[in-house]
Amino acid sequence: WNTVWIQYNPSTFNVDIKDDDNQNFTGLSIGYSKAFGISQSIPLFVEVGLGLQYSFYTNDDGSWTTIDKYTLAMARKEGYIDPKEKFKMFSVKVPIALTYKFDLNNSNVSLLPFVGVNLRYNLSGKGKLEWNMGGEFKDIIETNNLDKIFEDIDFNIFDKKDMGSSDATWKRFQIGWQIGLNAHIGKSIILGASYGKDFSEIFKKGKISAFNINLGYKF
Repeated sequence: WNTVWIQYNPSTFNVDIKDDDNQNFTGLSIGYSKAFGISQSIPLFVEVGLGLQYSFYTNDDGSWTTIDKYTLAMARKEGYIDPKEKFKMFSVKVPIALTYKFDLNNSNVSLLPFVGVNLRYNLSGKGKLEWNMGGEFKDIIETNNLDKIFEDIDFNIFDKKDMGSSDATWKRFQIGWQIGLNAHIGKSIILGASYGKDFSEIFKKGKISAFNINLGYKF
C-alpha cells in the first residue's frame, strides 16, 4: 500500500550537560510512504517513507540573558522588555520500519505494530534572541548608546562562527530508532502513534526525542 500522511511531532532536545535544561519544541510533518511485502506466508512488511518536517519553539523564560528572574519579572510588568528566544528548522526525513499486520475479527480494523529507524537531514536552522523593548525603554537605550547590549541577535545554528564553538554547532545528519503502532481503518484511513530517539547527537551531548501522532490516507 501507499500512504500520504501528516504528523504532529512534540519533541525534546535532551541535553546531558550539568545545569542545562531540556528544551521542548514542536514539529509538524508531511510525507509519503510505501509498504512492501517481504513474506508470502506471514503479513510482514517493510515501509519506507520520505517527509518534510518543520520544527519550532519560542522560549520566554529569559534564561539566555544575565537578568535575574525577579528583575526580569518586574521589567516585564512595567513593559520595559519581554525577552524571547526563537528557533525554527526545516528537515527532510526518511522513516524505515519493519511492520507486522494483523486483522481484528469481525471489524474493518487492522493493527500494525512497527519498529525501525529514522534518518533525518536538517536543511536549514535559524535562531533569534529578541529583547522586545517597550517604546520608552527603547528611547533610553538609544539615548545612552546601549544598543549593542540590548541588540537582537539572529544566528544560523549550523554555522560555527555564529554558534561560537564546534561543540555548540548543530549537525546536519541524524539517525535514530522508532517504535509505534498504526491502525488501518476501513480502506483508506490510518491513525497511529510512535516514539523515537536519536542515536546520534545533534550537538555536543544533545539528542532529539519525539512522540509522533500520525494521520494518513492509504491507497
